Amino acid sequence: MKRKIFLDIETLPPAEEVQDALAHEICLAQAPKKELALTGELDELNVQQFRELALHGEHGRVLAIGMLVEEDSRVVHHGLLGRERATGKFHLDEVQTLKAFWHLVEGFNVNRDLFIGHNIMDFDLPFLIKRSVIHRVKPSITLSFRRYQRQPIFDTMWEWSCWRHRIKLHDLAVALQINSSKQEGIDGSRIYDAFLNDRHSDIALYCMRDVECAREAYYRLEFLEAPALVPYASKVKDAPYPLPLDQDIHPILLPVSVA
Repeated sequence: MKRKIFLDIETLPPAEEVQDALAHEICLAQAPKKELALTGELDELNVQQFRELALHGEHGRVLAIGMLVEEDSRVVHHGLLGRERATGKFHLDEVQTLKAFWHLVEGFNVNRDLFIGHNIMDFDLPFLIKRSVIHRVKPSITLSFRRYQRQPIFDTMWEWSCWRHRIKLHDLAVALQINSSKQEGIDGSRIYDAFLNDRHSDIALYCMRDVECAREAYYRLEFLEAPALVPYASKVKDAPYPLPLDQDIHPILLPVSVA
């Protein structure tokens, strides 16, 4: 039984109280340029650098893990980790989310199974591993991040560019004439703002559109026909409330499983 695990994560900067310490560091670094404090540029720089910490596993936080799992071309999981069952909001309990993820991928065979996604070689998977180490959540599998591989990690960004340059998922989708996750709603640069504005459903839909877009790109790159799939957005629209949200540590692996 071969498993394909399509993956995308959404992240946040660290907790807001860290921003004060970051501002202090910036003040020290910019001390010779006192005019910055007068013009307000220092505050702007502080906010910018704080937000950029969401891209670094040393400081950022895992908000959501969007996943689509196929076993021998059959969809057995299609949803997110990181949300509360009752409310549909992201709970920010990284330990719970990471444990759920490593449980879900337990038994992954590096010689047979695949992790698939866009820029997962350099971002998503390393980020999850770093946060797991920080929180003392032991991964259930060991992955190699050697370059120029397509097994067990198939990165659509590097496969498309032949390991020569980076390309955004939206640009790849345009080139392949497939549906882009950026065609509606929010994009990755606005996740933090969306979270602050309580737009949890929008974040979930965006994350799963990324997963589905990377899946379609993978099958195009492999010259294969993608198995039929009901889009996540349609499942959420048609599903009764409350939805079976965060699957926690014991996900229910059903073709209609959503989060």
